[in-house]
Amino acid sequence: MKFFHVDVFSSKTMSGNGLTVVFPEQPLDDEILLKITQEFRQFETIFIFERNESEAFPVRIFTVDEELTFAGHPILGASAVIHNLFFSSENIARILFDISGRTVNIKSKKSEGIYNVTMNQGSPKFIQKIEKNAYSEIAATLNIREYDIDENFPVEVISTGLPYLLVPVKDRLSDTKINDKNFENFLSNFGAKFVYVFNPETLECRTWDNNGTTEDIATGSAAGPLCAYLVKNKLKKIDEIINIHQGKFVNRPSIIQGWVSQALGKQEVFISGKVTFFASGNINI
Repeated sequence: MKFFHVDVFSSKTMSGNGLTVVFPEQPLDDEILLKITQEFRQFETIFIFERNESEAFPVRIFTVDEELTFAGHPILGASAVIHNLFFSSENIARILFDISGRTVNIKSKKSEGIYNVTMNQGSPKFIQKIEKNAYSEIAATLNIREYDIDENFPVEVISTGLPYLLVPVKDRLSDTKINDKNFENFLSNFGAKFVYVFNPETLECRTWDNNGTTEDIATGSAAGPLCAYLVKNKLKKIDEIINIHQGKFVNRPSIIQGWVSQALGKQEVFISGKVTFFASGNINI
């Protein structure tokens, strides 16, 4: 099996969010896909299969713990690899992915060996606004105090593929971490899969696996809901470019660009980032 290691949300290698992209030559059991992901030890690995009758590439995405129904930076990174392999003579490529029965549209632009990839994450789902009587417990699970949550902005659950609990934090972003051993169950009470904490002024953000052991560097699936949140709460405008910062606390500072467009009364969220190639090779199993 051929694999590629790319860095996403950065214009230079060995920065941004690393990703492994694998092309299985035959169907593999879920257990093998998970073990391959664990062997690479990236936050996520994406597996790409042969194009279907709709010209879409079926993909599966794994963390070291589980399969995800959607993720941002793996889709962007995989798009650059596909552009390089299948559309190498073209400066612009339009790519379709099929993930969990959902079709995702990608536009990839190539310039001097760097790929600028944009994903349409579709219409956001505003799942719920959290009542303030839950703030104390939310803060405790994140190692902060209730008054560290910025009361000028709501805590909300929003999804563009994965539902995130979006928590605005004023001054103690550096202190945030997951304190609850049953954090995934805690989040499920709000209809969320993961948490995304952010400073509303700087748009510096953080998220982790639900065990709290690994911090993600740059999270496209969380950036989309945050863009929708910022527009909904009038911090940003329709079609305004939003620069989201993440990875500072793990020494891999990254920038995710996003915006929200509107047509015919329908909003769509777009996420964009640069991708660079670091390595490639073969998996010998």
